[in-house]
Amino acid sequence: YVAEITLALCWTLPCLFDHALPYFYVIFLTILLVHRSFRDEDRCRRKYGEFWNTYSELVPYRLIPGIF
Repeated sequence: YVAEITLALCWTLPCLFDHALPYFYVIFLTILLVHRSFRDEDRCRRKYGEFWNTYSELVPYRLIPGIF
């Protein structure tokens, strides 16, 4: 997910800051992928149960280690 957001930002940066429209894609994609990470976690928790809780303790972050 982080790589996809970074690529979207790299595609948008050449537009500089003359208009906000090019950045809509980056913002939309970020919101979409963060929401998807919550849905994935919920689905995995229901599917794997206690094994998912063990995994979550070992890997506490969703996208960026130490941040989120």
